[in-house]
Amino acid sequence: AGRPVLVVANAGTVNTVDFDDLRAIAALKERYDFWLHVDGAFGAFAALCPEHAALVDGLDAADSVCVDLHKWLNVPYDAAVQFTRRPDLQVEVFHNASPYLGVPEGDPEFLHLTPENSRRLRALPAWFSLVAYGRAGHREIVARNVALARRLGAGIEALPGLRLLAPVRLNVVCFTLAADPSRERVAELARAVAASGEAYVTPTVYDGVPALRAAFSNWRTTQADTDRVLTVLAAVSG
Repeated sequence: AGRPVLVVANAGTVNTVDFDDLRAIAALKERYDFWLHVDGAFGAFAALCPEHAALVDGLDAADSVCVDLHKWLNVPYDAAVQFTRRPDLQVEVFHNASPYLGVPEGDPEFLHLTPENSRRLRALPAWFSLVAYGRAGHREIVARNVALARRLGAGIEALPGLRLLAPVRLNVVCFTLAADPSRERVAELARAVAASGEAYVTPTVYDGVPALRAAFSNWRTTQADTDRVLTVLAAVSG
């Protein structure tokens, strides 16, 4: 009792894009004093689409949220944003006390918000992307990627040599071999897909089962790309 408690909720898990009930977790804050952080690395983008926005209901009640812009915003890798209700605490934690840097004066004082003093201007490509596509443009990308992921999932279900491990909830397809999904055989399947030059799928493990993961976030992906992946999977898994 009396000790700080941090609750980390998921807004889109890596393998199956599961979402915690953020509204229910936030309601517990009325009875228990804890900090609620939401990992919305890519799942937070569901808020752009009316048909998927319910997945992140309650996100606004979090104390802090992180989102990876290098995923669905399609900007260079390692760009991310973090929102917090307590920027004063963030400055307190990351304040660089070196005399030559001075004391925090700005609002916000970016130099004292992260541990990096020599970071590149990650915000610039993010700003370019937001200005170029706007809400409507990024909504279209998210909706298209989700539709294509579901198309791939349906195609995989129709292949006798493969098995979906979870429903396609948003933009990730998690699947494995229908028979003998050993780590070695699944890795061999991944190598065969990569060798085709048509696609690349990453290895993972879901519920103890070696598997493969196809994630959709690129703004250029089309139905033709998805069909090419299905053609390759049919050829190498048969």
